[in-house]
Parts: sequence; structure tokens; C-alpha cells
Amino acid sequence: MTLRKVVKTFTLWGRNAKILVATEPFWSIPVSWVFFYRVIFLSESLGLSGVQIGLLSTVLTFSSIVYPLAGGYLGDRFGRKRILLLFDSVGWLGSMAVWIVSKNIWFALCAYILEGLASIIVSVWECLLVEDTEPQHRASIYGYISVATSLGALSTPVAGYIIGSYGVDPGCRTLFALSFVSMIPLFTVQYIYLRETETGYRIMKEKSFAGVKGYLGSISMIRRNRIIATLLLTSIIGNSYYSVATYLPLYLIEKRGLGLKEEIASLVPAASSMSALIVASLIVPRLTSRRDYLRALSSGYCFGCLAILLLAFSPQGNLPLALVSGAILGVYTGTAFSVSRTFLTNEIEAVDSRARAKILSITLTLASLLNLPTPTLAGYLFSLNPKLPFIAESCALVISLTTLILATRKRGSAEST
Repeated sequence: MTLRKVVKTFTLWGRNAKILVATEPFWSIPVSWVFFYRVIFLSESLGLSGVQIGLLSTVLTFSSIVYPLAGGYLGDRFGRKRILLLFDSVGWLGSMAVWIVSKNIWFALCAYILEGLASIIVSVWECLLVEDTEPQHRASIYGYISVATSLGALSTPVAGYIIGSYGVDPGCRTLFALSFVSMIPLFTVQYIYLRETETGYRIMKEKSFAGVKGYLGSISMIRRNRIIATLLLTSIIGNSYYSVATYLPLYLIEKRGLGLKEEIASLVPAASSMSALIVASLIVPRLTSRRDYLRALSSGYCFGCLAILLLAFSPQGNLPLALVSGAILGVYTGTAFSVSRTFLTNEIEAVDSRARAKILSITLTLASLLNLPTPTLAGYLFSLNPKLPFIAESCALVISLTTLILATRKRGSAEST
């Protein structure tokens, strides 16, 4: 995609989309470093076991059960912008401050609890991201959000250099501090330039829909719409990937895994982000129809399954094969979030745009609730054999692909009769 086309695409977005996409790197780049090396920090600096790390992840998952529902209500009741800035800043700045001074599992627990507050704003953030932009242009918005995320993973070798130069403990604390500093301009710009959406203003005036009545109507909508229900189900299944991905850094450096050095291990997410960057910037923005979304999601699930199995069965110390599997995995990460969210938000738009915040909140809550034991289970499987959680995740991707294909075939058959 040429620079002229990128600029043209940018002009088709609403004001909030432009601000959120432009500021996303201030969050995605340092947080990608933190997410990759934090589990190593917990293991080597704080001395936690795989099961203890899984239990901490479960605490974060538990926070994601209740908080998104609260976010859907608070965003509709008090406005998207106000809730976004309040809980996003407290959650991320607070958690990073605690990580900087962490000494034991209790500090880590406090940091995870604070980070959990940020899950309140996920559905609100998505509403601000898309509500002032026409549906046919939303894939490009999510695509460039994925580009920002890929840039974070692509720059992970910078974090690897910091870790290699200073060691795991001071190096990780440096990453936490860099993340804290980076988020200050992010929240400052969003405070000044973000605007409440028209849909947000309308719902704030309709107080009955902003409350329990709105949730009941949203649940009824999910039950009536096969595509929305299917996308919700695949989101729940796909959410297990993030629990398993928590153990990827450990798998890459452990002797029972690939046995790579800490600073070299960061090349794998960099390879993944490179292909994800290409997919998210060149392919995803071109998707405009339901058929396009289905093809992209199906391909992503297939490549994701292949990549995870390839990584799980790579010979120890084989960096080239690990890089190949990482590059293939990037096709999945480059499509799974951006395409599924575009698909879901557009399906909601076709039925009732007022329900967007609540359906997105319900999706996040159910995904977290049903995946509550997943981090601990992944940690247990990892302790038995580092390959097991990745093999289990490949099976989950197959289930997601099968569910999507069956549901859309039934929908197509129903529409043709």
C-alpha cells in the first residue's frame, strides 16, 4: 500500500480513530516488551514457579470477568471518553509503578490487580475507535491497530539488548520504567483531543438502555443472530491463546524447550511481528465484506495452528525453524484480532449500534470467565512438558475454525432457502 493510499485511508476515519491509532504505539511498543520479558522476570528475579505464574495470570483473568461488564455500563452511563481516561491511566500507570519496585509475589499480585482495572475500558475503547467511522472503513482501523502492536513486537530485540546489557532484574525494571514514562504523553494527547461519540451522547440520554435493560436486550440480540453468537464463541475459544502465549518466552529459553539465550529469544516475536505487520497493513485494510472476513479468519486459524505445532516440535536450539514458525504465527496474530473485531462490530451495527458497548463487554466477560482456569492449567501442562500447552492451543484453533465454518454454512443455507 503506497503512502498516498495510507493517507487517503486515514482521512476516511473519524476523529477519535485517528487519535487512538496515532497514540497506540506509545502503549503497544513498551507493553510488548513488558509482556514478553515479564514472565522471565517473575521466574528468574522473583523466583516464582510456573504454577504460581499461572495463578497470577488467573487473577488477571478473573478481573477481566467483572470489569468489562462494569465498563459497558459506566461507558453508556457516564460517557466513553471519561471512563477510558480514568481507568486506563490508573490501571496502567499504577501497575507499572508497582512492577518497578516489585520484590515478591505480593507486589506482583498488586500489579496484576491494578492492571486488571484497565480491562474496564476495553469495550469503551473499541466504541470510541469505530463509532464515528463508516463500517466499510473499520477493517483498516483495526488493521493499523494491529500494525502498531506488530511494531511493538518487532522492536522486542531492543528490549532484548537492554536485558542482555543489564541482566534480567535491572533490565526488566528499566522496561517497566520506560513503559510508565511512555504512557504519560499518550493519556495527555487523548485527554485533549478525544471527543465523546454521537452514539455515546444518545445512550447517555436513554438511561433505561444504559442499565440492565440494555444488557438484557443485548443478550437477546446475541441469541437471535447466528454470526454474532459464533464470533462470540470463537472469541472465547481464541482467548486461550493469550494464556498459552504467556509461556512462550519461557519455552524459548528453557532447556526442556528450545533452549535459546534470553537476548536471542526476542528474535522470534520480532519475526512474528514482521509478517503480522505485512498482513495488517497490506491485506486487512482491503477487506470490506462478510466473505472477505470469513476467508481471512479461516486462513488465519489454519496458519496459527500450523505455526504453533511447528514451534512445539522444533528441535532444541534450532533458531531458524523457530523464526519460520514465528513468521507463520504472525499471519494468525495479524488477522485474528483485527478481522474478528471488525466483523463483530459491523454485525452489531447492522442490528442495533446502541448495543455495541454491552455486547463487546459480554464477549470479554464470557471469554475471561470460561478461560479462568486456563492460565493455571497451561502452567501445569508446561510443568509436565513445555510442549503440551502449545499442542492444546493448536487443538483450540481447530475448534474455532470448525465452529466458524459450520455456522456460516448454516447461515448461507438459511439465506438461500
